[in-house]
Amino acid sequence: MKKTTLALAIAVASLTATAANAAYEDNTFYTGAKLGWSELYRLDANKIRENSNVGVSTSDRSNIGGGAFLGFQANPYLAFELGYDWLGSAKYSKTYNYQGKHRNIGHSKVSAQGVSLTGKLSYPISFISDDLDIYGRAGGMVTIAKWKNSGLVKDVHGHGGTKTDLSPVYALGLDYRFDEDFSTRLEYQYVQHIHTKSKASPDAGLLTLGITYRLGSPAVTPPEVEVKTQENRYVLNEDVLFAYAKSDLKAEGRQALDNLLTSLVKINPTQSAIVVIGHTDRIGSDTYNQKLSEQRAHSVMKYLVEKGVPADLISARGVGKTQPVTGTKCDGLRGANLKACLAPDRRVEIEVKARNIQEVKVIDTTH
Repeated sequence: MKKTTLALAIAVASLTATAANAAYEDNTFYTGAKLGWSELYRLDANKIRENSNVGVSTSDRSNIGGGAFLGFQANPYLAFELGYDWLGSAKYSKTYNYQGKHRNIGHSKVSAQGVSLTGKLSYPISFISDDLDIYGRAGGMVTIAKWKNSGLVKDVHGHGGTKTDLSPVYALGLDYRFDEDFSTRLEYQYVQHIHTKSKASPDAGLLTLGITYRLGSPAVTPPEVEVKTQENRYVLNEDVLFAYAKSDLKAEGRQALDNLLTSLVKINPTQSAIVVIGHTDRIGSDTYNQKLSEQRAHSVMKYLVEKGVPADLISARGVGKTQPVTGTKCDGLRGANLKACLAPDRRVEIEVKARNIQEVKVIDTTH
């Protein structure tokens, strides 16, 4: 009769650069574009009225707007964005009251665009979706407002001109990550006090739908399947078991577990119990990592039960990123290099323990 010591661990991927904040990788870049609807507010028609005989009205204040942006992701919650926006235009129509009759004397048109630098704070809305973030942006925009006159207004006040100034800009939005590299955002942006060549200083509201591409999230080739036997555990590479940022077992993951199960001797149910413990690496938020480690541990536990492990002898829990094994060797790395270096931290340990907390001794009845 041969006695053997037995315990298992199955490596599991944690959050690296997940969707919508879902957390993104530190020190990476992204770019994107947006398109939507713009409207100018606070057009202050009365401020550009020359005298009581001149009437001023505004029109065409809503039109298509949009822009492009380049961002730097400093950490999972903080980013900085450099952006360009077309903020739209509006028209001032002028009439002159002569002997009780109103005569159209022309119009003035203001259009605005700008270049902004903003800070972006994000927070995951995990109770709705692991891939969804809410975010806010704030900063400054160098606005370029062009004023153009036509008709008799041009003859009296000239052709107009362009004014460049600094205006505050704010934005609130939702970011949804649908792929490792791509996400979409719905955003409302507000720019205050766009100074023009006239007395008017309109504000601009911009509602847009955008697309973002992560430049700093290159695909990493998964390492080959590796099974290591240690004193009391087996370790499988996380990419074998799960797809990126998912907790459902892949076909090759199920096959790897099948192969592992066939290598084990029969466990004596009166002497042992199995505990599945999920681990992640340090990239990403505590909340998301904790949830992902729990989901993946439960997926492995469920599969083992389906394959014959007694349900009353197995349990699962997640510890997130609280128990890394890489130490400080990955410090200083970024992006894909950091992700690859932290692979040993991404694991699920399936420990087989004696119920008296002593070493498990399993009898192999084939010998």
